[in-house]
Amino acid sequence: MLPIIFIHNRNSDYLPISLWKARQSNPYSEIILIGDGQNAHFSALVKHIHKGRYSVAANNFANKFKNFSTNPSHFELICLQRWMILEEYLKANQIENCLYIDSDVLLFDDIQSDAERFSKYGMTVAGISGHSNFISGTDTLSSFCKFIESAYSDQNSINQLEEKYKIFKQTHPAGGISDMTFFTEFRTANPGKVCDISEPMEGKMFDITITYTKDCKEENGLKSLTWKDKRPFTRNKAGQEIEMRSLHFQGASKKYMLQMANIQDFTFRCLLHINKFIIIIQKIWNKLIGK
Repeated sequence: MLPIIFIHNRNSDYLPISLWKARQSNPYSEIILIGDGQNAHFSALVKHIHKGRYSVAANNFANKFKNFSTNPSHFELICLQRWMILEEYLKANQIENCLYIDSDVLLFDDIQSDAERFSKYGMTVAGISGHSNFISGTDTLSSFCKFIESAYSDQNSINQLEEKYKIFKQTHPAGGISDMTFFTEFRTANPGKVCDISEPMEGKMFDITITYTKDCKEENGLKSLTWKDKRPFTRNKAGQEIEMRSLHFQGASKKYMLQMANIQDFTFRCLLHINKFIIIIQKIWNKLIGK
């Protein structure tokens, strides 16, 4: 069965929602959280791996990284490093195929049939983001990591990134060079290796983000959804029904995760409250030690 892998730094109130939903919707898959000491308590729910064990390439890359974004440097850095951590983990454990998802993505059904549909591609994106990335063999992922590393390899490469950022700022008030930049460029340079799973296929698609409604009907700024057997469906502008295999709650839309996860389980509710208490303790501790 295809393993489902999350990579998450520290702790968040929404993290147990996505972990639980992945576990609930894919009961036969191994759910893996590559994290740190602040989320190690989720080992009771999923397999927890400390990212430090698989961060050789990521740490080396940190010494070369320069931030060309309005987002904080540490945020853009980990967004790039995660692909190197994932590659290192998969190779060290001889895992060829997996689904990587961000921790603000909810899965609503078993993803094995989806993996088969995308198996001829090396990786997947949803729009320009890798937040729902089916890895089929590690070759394409390895090429992508090298593609990122080469962009920071010398001063000439850095100058090219700086020039791209200057052009980007002319039309964008926020953001900059990110892993989405590299996904877009890598896909262009490697046609046929990366599949956009936000495009409807066989009446199904993976979400770009819940607030992206360009091709779907809208309700209160979100995709208009109907529910069948606790699975979400939307309609495109032509009125055709599309099954949403996932929902992505980017940024402020994370506040809708708990509602749309629709998890009716006493143990889950206990976990949510326990994790909120742990977050408070962690914040106090981090403040005391100046972290």
